[in-house]
Amino acid sequence: MMKWVVRWKWLVLAIWIIAAAGLMLSAPSMADLVRDKGQIQVPEGYPSTAAAEMLKELHGREGGGALHSTLLVFHNDAGLNDADFAEMAEAARLLQASIADGSGVVSVVTHLMEPALTPQMLAEDGRTSIVLLQVSLEGREPAAVHEALVGMLEHLRAAHYFTGDWIINEDLIYSAQEGLKKTEIITVVLIVTILLLVFRSVAAPFIPLLTVGLSYLAAQSVVAFLVDLANFPLSTFTQIFMVAVMFGIGTDYCILLISRFKEELVQQGESTQAILATYRSAGRTVLVAGLAVLVGFTAIGFSAFTLYRSAVAVAVGVAVLLLALVTLVPFFMAVLGKHVFWPSRRKLEHKPSGLYRALGSFSLKRPIWSLLLLVVLLGPLLAGYDNRVSFNSLDEIGERYDSVKGFNLVAESFGPGETLPSTVVVEFPQSLPLPDGLAYLEQVSAELDAVEGVKAVRSASRPTGVPLDLAQLGGLQEAQEGQLQAMLAAYLSPDQTIASFEVVFEGDPYAQETMDRIHDLEEAAKRALDGTPYAGADLAVGGVTSTNRDLRDISSADYSRTVVLMIAGIALILIVLFRSLVIPLYVLASLIVTFFASMAVTELIFVDVLNYVGTSWSVSFFGFVMLMALGVDYSIFLMDRFKEYRSLPPRTAIMQAMERMGAVIISAAAILAGTFAAMLPSGVMSLLQIATIIISGLAIYAFVMLPLFIPVMVRLFGRANWWPFMPKFEAGREP
Repeated sequence: MMKWVVRWKWLVLAIWIIAAAGLMLSAPSMADLVRDKGQIQVPEGYPSTAAAEMLKELHGREGGGALHSTLLVFHNDAGLNDADFAEMAEAARLLQASIADGSGVVSVVTHLMEPALTPQMLAEDGRTSIVLLQVSLEGREPAAVHEALVGMLEHLRAAHYFTGDWIINEDLIYSAQEGLKKTEIITVVLIVTILLLVFRSVAAPFIPLLTVGLSYLAAQSVVAFLVDLANFPLSTFTQIFMVAVMFGIGTDYCILLISRFKEELVQQGESTQAILATYRSAGRTVLVAGLAVLVGFTAIGFSAFTLYRSAVAVAVGVAVLLLALVTLVPFFMAVLGKHVFWPSRRKLEHKPSGLYRALGSFSLKRPIWSLLLLVVLLGPLLAGYDNRVSFNSLDEIGERYDSVKGFNLVAESFGPGETLPSTVVVEFPQSLPLPDGLAYLEQVSAELDAVEGVKAVRSASRPTGVPLDLAQLGGLQEAQEGQLQAMLAAYLSPDQTIASFEVVFEGDPYAQETMDRIHDLEEAAKRALDGTPYAGADLAVGGVTSTNRDLRDISSADYSRTVVLMIAGIALILIVLFRSLVIPLYVLASLIVTFFASMAVTELIFVDVLNYVGTSWSVSFFGFVMLMALGVDYSIFLMDRFKEYRSLPPRTAIMQAMERMGAVIISAAAILAGTFAAMLPSGVMSLLQIATIIISGLAIYAFVMLPLFIPVMVRLFGRANWWPFMPKFEAGREP
C-alpha cells in the first residue's frame, strides 16, 4: 500500500482536499446540532421523563412541548422600592403582551397580580422578588427565546435576571462552545511551539498540524452528518474531546514517524525507501497504538446513556486520523524529502533516557523498595479518595452568567429549594369529583409535607402552600365553574384526572441528600392513596432533582458495563500485540491504579482545596475512558520495544527498552498533557476536572507507574511474561 501512496502521492492529496472540502461545505453546523441534540436527556421509562409527559397532559399539551418554569428575579441590595415595583409591573405587562406574539411565554404571575402569593414571591427582607413565567420552547431555539426575553426588558433600570433549568443549560452550551474556540486556538499554538522546539525546522511542525487539522475538520463533518441523519450521539463535550485527543495523539504519532523517517533517510539514502522502512517499523507501532485508542472509544458505543456514547465520536476521529497518517504524512515525506528538516542539520534521535535508566535500574535491583516507594507516593492519595460527586449544573459555568446570579439570589432569599422545586404528578384512573375530591389531594399533600427535608407543598388543595380551611372549601362549592377551574388549573388537568404537587425542599435541589428524598416522595404519595378509590394510581416525580436522581442511576449502571467492555477490548488488543496473557494483566492494573490516583488528585484540588461539593458526576466516566484509551499507548511504546528484545534475558530487555523509549514516552505524554491543558481556559467545570485527571494521570503514569511498577513485574514473571505463548528460543534462559 505504501508504494502505491508514494507513487500516486498527488492523487492522494487531491482526494483528501476534495473529500474534506466537500464534507465541510455540505455538513450541517455542529454548533446548531449541539443546541438541538446535544443536551443531556434521561431516556424514556424513568420517573422524571414519565412525570414530564404527564405534566404535558395536565396542561393540555399532550404530544407537544413541555412548559418550562422560568423565574425573572428583581433585586436591590438596599431593598426594592416603588420604582423597582413599577418596573416589575411593566415587565409583567410586556411579558403578558408577548404571549400573543409567539414569544414562547405562556403565562405570567407576580405577587402584584395575586397578593396571596406575596410570601412565595417577595423575600422577607424585601430585597428580592420573582416573577414566575411558563415558557414553551416547542419549535423555537432556546437561545433565541432567551435573547428575546432579555431584549424585551433591556430598557429596565432595576437589576433583573432570568433563570431556570433551560436557561442554565443554554448558558452551559454557550460556555462549552466558547471554550471550544479557546481550546482550538491554544492547541494549535501549543503544538506549533512544541514542534519547533523538537525539530528545529520550519517545515516539520506543519506536517502534523496540517495532517491532524485536516483530519479533524473531515472527521467533524462526518460526525455532523451521522448526528443529523442517523441520530449519532452528541453532547457539548464531543468537539472538545475530538480536538484534545486527535491533536494530542496525532502529534505524538507524527513525531514518531518523522523522527524515524530522518533516521531511515540516513540509512536508506533516498526518500522512497526511507518511507517504506519508516512504516514497516514506526508505522506498525503507530497503527497498533492508534488501534488501541480506537477500540477503547468504540467500546463506549455500547453504553446506553447518550452523554457517554457521545464520546464515541472520538473513535470516528481516530479512524480518520489513522487514514491520514498512512496517506498524508507519506505525501509530505515524499514531496519534501530531506527538506522536511530544513534548516536543521543536527541528527534527530532520542538519546537514551537517563531518568528511565536510573529508575529502571532501581526497580530491577530493589523491587521491594520500588513497590514500597509506590505505596508511599500513591498510598495517601488513594486512602484519602472518597469519590465525592456533584450534580450541580451551576458549578459548571459559575457566576459570570445571569442565570446563575438569579438562581443564587433566589436561593439566598427564599431557600435553594424554591428555585427548582420538584413536582409529584398523579394520574387517577377516573376523574376526581370537585370539590369533594380536594380532600384526597390534601391527603397526598399532607403526606408529602411530612417527608423529611420538605419545606413546603403547593397543590390544588393548598395553592399558596397553606391548606384550604373548611370555609374556603365551602366557598369553592358555591363558586362558579369558571372561577373554580381558574384557581385549580395550575395543579389539576381540565378533566380532573391528573394532579400535580409542587414540593419545595429545604436543601439544595442539586444535593445528593435531596436526590435521595425523591424515593421518599414516591412512597409518601402511594401511602396517601392506599385505602382510597384511587389506590394504585400512576405517579412520578419530575424536576431537576428527580432528573439528577435518574441520571445518577443510569450513569452508575452504564459506567460499570462500559468499563468492562472497554477493558476487555483493550486487553484483547494487548494480548494479540504481545502474544501474552501476563503482560496485559499488569499493564491494565497499572492503568487502573493510575486512574484512581489521578481521581484522588482531582478531588484533592477541587473539593479539599477549592471547596466544591464534589467532582462533576460525568467526570469519573470520561476520565476513565480517556486515561485508559490514551495511557495504554505509552505501555505499548515501552512493551513493544521490550518485545523486540525478547531474545535477551527479560531484565536486560526491559532495561534497554526503558533507555530507548523513556524520552519518547515523556515527550509524548507532555504533548498530550499540553493538549488537554488547552481545555483549562474553557471555564467549564467538568472540562477543567477531566483535564486535571488526564494531566495528573499522564504524569503519574510516565514518571511513576511505568518506570517503578512495570520493571518489577517484568522481573517477577521473568520468562513467564510471555505465557502461554513462550518463544522457543527463550527456553533455558535465565529470568
